[in-house]
Amino acid sequence: MKTAADTVLSPLLAADPGAPMITHYDQTMPSRIELSVTSTANWAAKIAGLLRDELGIMPGDVVVCDLPAHWLTAGVLLGAWWAGAEISTEDVDDAVVVVTTPDSLDDHPADVETLLMTTDPMGRPLAAAGVEVPPGVTDLAEACRIHPDAFVPSGGGALALDGAALADLADPELSGRVLVPGLRRDDVVPVLARVFASGGTAVLVTGADRSDPAVADIAATERTTVTL
Repeated sequence: MKTAADTVLSPLLAADPGAPMITHYDQTMPSRIELSVTSTANWAAKIAGLLRDELGIMPGDVVVCDLPAHWLTAGVLLGAWWAGAEISTEDVDDAVVVVTTPDSLDDHPADVETLLMTTDPMGRPLAAAGVEVPPGVTDLAEACRIHPDAFVPSGGGALALDGAALADLADPELSGRVLVPGLRRDDVVPVLARVFASGGTAVLVTGADRSDPAVADIAATERTTVTL
């Protein structure tokens, strides 16, 4: 079975691999980080390799993703899909891996394999960014860097997100360049999943909501087609 990430990435890579896939504005820094389709696919391949080859993720397994608005969240989501996993936004009994950030580590079961994602603007591993990694958990950015930029999947799972198939997430209105300002943490993974399942690309904005004049400027600069 074709994986969800193949379905999402292959058309974009074929059309324009250098086009932006995920752009993150953090108005509190301020900073702007952009990854092309190719760069996003490279991160996704490394994360898929880590999940499958080191953590034993198989098609149909469940990976819990509790992640903030950040460009690397896109790589985690697509990497899990490429490994054939179903993403869950909540802890479930059959979860094989949890991916979260250090500030939310205590919100998840200690007996599940846990990857901690950096929120550093440049994607530096946690230790390099001065964040202590607790015993028994894995620094995702550090662990995935040894894996190749390409990934040959072992198969796809039937479900993509919280019991829904990829096709169930698609929305034609989200097939363009989607501006997403001021997301609550709980909404980040579901929104990105819907955008990517629809064939769209995303511009995330943190530190500002729709009412902020800066968001209108970003929409014009990035030539977004819809704002969520």
